[in-house]
Amino acid sequence: MLLADSNALGNPQLKTYLAASRDHNIALSDLTLVEMRKEHAITNSRMSLRIASQFPSQVFVLKRAHEILELNMSASADVNALFDYVAGVELNQDMLDLSTVPVPERLKVRMAALEPEAANVVAELGKQMHDLEEALVDITKEFKPDQVKQLRTGRDVTEDTRQTLFRLLKETTARFFIDNQQPLNRKSISLTEARGMFAFRYSLCMMIYYILWVQNGRQVGRPEHLRVNDVIDMQLATVGTYFNGVLSTDKLVWNTSHAVRAVLRQFGAFVGEDWVLPESLAAH
Repeated sequence: MLLADSNALGNPQLKTYLAASRDHNIALSDLTLVEMRKEHAITNSRMSLRIASQFPSQVFVLKRAHEILELNMSASADVNALFDYVAGVELNQDMLDLSTVPVPERLKVRMAALEPEAANVVAELGKQMHDLEEALVDITKEFKPDQVKQLRTGRDVTEDTRQTLFRLLKETTARFFIDNQQPLNRKSISLTEARGMFAFRYSLCMMIYYILWVQNGRQVGRPEHLRVNDVIDMQLATVGTYFNGVLSTDKLVWNTSHAVRAVLRQFGAFVGEDWVLPESLAAH
């Protein structure tokens, strides 16, 4: 099972992957669906799902982030809790309707309702990322150059780095709960508990993504629409740690996912078995 972002959905290699075996599946996050529905929902959904719609039984939908914040995924058997099977059935019907001419009235009504909802979600994500970016600027200053290298590569992470990272991640994880209007129902949390939680892994993804971003010479203070892309990409990379990886044509997303998976393993966390992407998908 691989997580597919919006760019990968339109890549011809996706069809090759899905057609190669019925055991080859993809999962879509709710934010990937939001992205295609935020404007011109019918047209954009039809284009984005044109390949996936040929393999409806191999396409799954994930629950929304606020529904999985405190789920503790410690083994492959726990992963089923991430799927929204009702949303999966709805998506299958949408894909069928999108291929129908003329477009069924049911789909017109549904997309008319989903479009403003998606636009509101996107607007809120931009605000969340602005606040988180400011926190990451301060937090990442606490890492020494050798520790930044350890996190960037995911190799030879020392105990000191792990302890610093865990302390800082608890702070950003708490912020993520607040942003999603969910109480963190624990006064304290152990590493054993935290390492399987979505919120903890998302904080780790954002921290490493920011480190990689600055290492590549890029600047903070990005336009809002790009900050929204960051949130969507990192939520994909986060959930991808429970599966075999992320299908993305964005090199920074792929590098972040690779580093995060390696760091999580150093924490002794459950991570899905790695799947090596075809060069055509892994290339920027």
